Amino acid sequence: MPTPANPDDPAATNDTNQGDLLPLLLQICEDFLANTGPATHHEVDILLRTRGITGGPGWLIDMLGLTRLRLQNTTHHNQPGSQHDT
Repeated sequence: MPTPANPDDPAATNDTNQGDLLPLLLQICEDFLANTGPATHHEVDILLRTRGITGGPGWLIDMLGLTRLRLQNTTHHNQPGSQHDT
């Protein structure tokens, strides 16, 4: 039986801003790849190499996390009332 939706989960609400979904999706991918086994890492490595990326699964996990943090920081700085150095 599926788990009931969590009302605090941004993906479970009808008024979720599409910009909020990208960091959530990046985090899901990051968490998934960080907790998979060697067979999945091997498949990801093959996929990356076919695209000319030789950094491997660790590189991809790092890039997902860094991109998520960058998006979250950008969103935070662009919110009304936020203060940041210029």
